[in-house]
Amino acid sequence: MINLEVTKDELELLKMLLEREHVNTRIEIHHARMSFEYRDFLKKRVKEIEGLLDKICTILPEAA
Repeated sequence: MINLEVTKDELELLKMLLEREHVNTRIEIHHARMSFEYRDFLKKRVKEIEGLLDKICTILPEAA
């Protein structure tokens, strides 16, 4: 396991960037209607982003 030390401001920035990526990835899923492999890749990516956001919200409760 890797430990990473970040400030509260850095954590809030990470949360904001992940939220933006979450929205963009969901839009990309919509536009990738004909490419099933790419859609599956993007769906897995959304799950990973959501997992990271959950971890951030656990560490920084007011970010929820």
